[in-house]
Amino acid sequence: MNPGEPDRLVAMFLKSAQDTPDRVAIRDSGGSWTYAETAAAAADLADRLSAAGVEPGHRVGVMAARRAGGPVAILAALWSGAAYVPIDPGWPAARRAAVLRGAQARTVVAVDTAHETPDDVPRLDLTTPQLLRAPSAQPSSPRPRPHPGAAYVIFTSGSTGTPKGVEVRSAAAGGLVESVASLIGMGQDSVFVALSSFAFDISVFEIFAPWSVGGELVIVPELQILANQLGASLEAPGRDVFVQTTPTVLEHLLRNGLALPKDTVLMLAGERLRRSLVAQVAHVRQVWNLYGPTEATIYTTAHACLPLVPDDPEPDLPIGSPVNGATTRIQPLSDGGEEVGELLIGGPGLALGYVGRPDLTAERFLDGGSCYATGDVVRRRADGLLVHAGRLDRQAKIRGNRVELDEVEAALAERLGHGRVAVRMDTHRVAGPYLAAFVADPHCDVVSLRRGLADRIPAYMVPTRIYLVPEIPMTSSGKTDHSALRSPEDTWAWDDVVFETLAKLWERYLGVPAAPDGNFYALGGNAHIARRIATGLAQAHGTEVDAAVIERHPVLFDLAAALTELVGTPTRADGRA
Repeated sequence: MNPGEPDRLVAMFLKSAQDTPDRVAIRDSGGSWTYAETAAAAADLADRLSAAGVEPGHRVGVMAARRAGGPVAILAALWSGAAYVPIDPGWPAARRAAVLRGAQARTVVAVDTAHETPDDVPRLDLTTPQLLRAPSAQPSSPRPRPHPGAAYVIFTSGSTGTPKGVEVRSAAAGGLVESVASLIGMGQDSVFVALSSFAFDISVFEIFAPWSVGGELVIVPELQILANQLGASLEAPGRDVFVQTTPTVLEHLLRNGLALPKDTVLMLAGERLRRSLVAQVAHVRQVWNLYGPTEATIYTTAHACLPLVPDDPEPDLPIGSPVNGATTRIQPLSDGGEEVGELLIGGPGLALGYVGRPDLTAERFLDGGSCYATGDVVRRRADGLLVHAGRLDRQAKIRGNRVELDEVEAALAERLGHGRVAVRMDTHRVAGPYLAAFVADPHCDVVSLRRGLADRIPAYMVPTRIYLVPEIPMTSSGKTDHSALRSPEDTWAWDDVVFETLAKLWERYLGVPAAPDGNFYALGGNAHIARRIATGLAQAHGTEVDAAVIERHPVLFDLAAALTELVGTPTRADGRA
């Protein structure tokens, strides 16, 4: 029997709670709670989990809306000695079920959400006010878990069509949090404005970095992010404000008028970072470009981007140098030329592997698990800094989310009943990266296909464009030739007036702000709502609009372009988002 070991993330939180019990630990739009109150709430929920049969080493699903209760439920799961498995409420029901069953979760804690979970997984429903109602009893001590002490299991897209769970050690997560928090200058007066889904591994840093230094965690609801209503959250006179997001989300916010205070420290991760984007926020205190796969615990390298070097000709900023004792090695792609190749990572941040997948673990974690083969191609510059240069496989990043294109193809093939499909990632100059699917099936009902995909895979994985083609090109070896796929020229230009009308109707009938890449089906759209939006468009522009247009173009910016052409309004050349 392996000896138990304390959870390092909980230990960091508890030190802050002991040092500064009356400081605010967490805040959302509904209120704020001190370290003492948060500790009492987490301990109370941990006791309830233990009473329900959760033992150290078990896995607990946490499905939570973006409110203060989510991080507290995560803390409670760790407090109980379990590893938590984050479940995004916005995932399709099939995805939620697959993750919970794949993780063999003992139970699931649902906070501020009524989204369904499998009947065979016990469930505890709570709201943030219920969870954070501090009990009167003295909090119990955290329970140690068996070595090697997994803190969480994050499920990512899988190339076989099934999501795979990455099991990350508590010591690895705690070490990374402390190391990077120190690097970027966090202290007791820090305010961290959290924007990420709890199912995205960078949320681990968002939650525990401020708690590790006695700072304040601010949870911002997704609707507030999409509506660009961050102003009040970012104002903290006399305190350092930290914000972490992906370049795509930052671009969306800036296009819609976000003004970052000059004392902000901005952390960007999950995608390649363009110099032109950083130039737009060069007035802030610092911009960090961070890189790291989930398998190496959140971040492996970091680069301070400011001040920008004026004569640097490269459009992409470096991903920088190793952090937290990580080691990086380049496996060359060729014998000559620049030092370019696959990035191999070692060091204390390596994950334990993939849950229930010893074959895949052995394939990607080399040399007895001491080295992770990332599949990322990097180049080492003359100054020693690393620059991301693409992928060896068919993995893509959509708004920071890892997407295995083979998984999307598998979902298409399952829905259609045949494999005459192909998927690739394209990029639009305004809308950014998106997925394009090609289907060789003259009888394919694209509207039905989109609906079916939205029921199976997360919204960011549903292709924005689906093209019906005569055939899928093949290589001489009989494999899909993705480089030979050809799609019609798309300008995606739309008129301001049409877009504004559509955005208001979208928000009224779907109940969510009009994000440019919002998917009608994934947001709960149906035929009835499509007819109501179509009626509103017809009344506003004096042109008959068939609801089928909305069903054929479910992504907002795509629909705006189609409607602009339909109503015959002059279009802008640059589009608008």
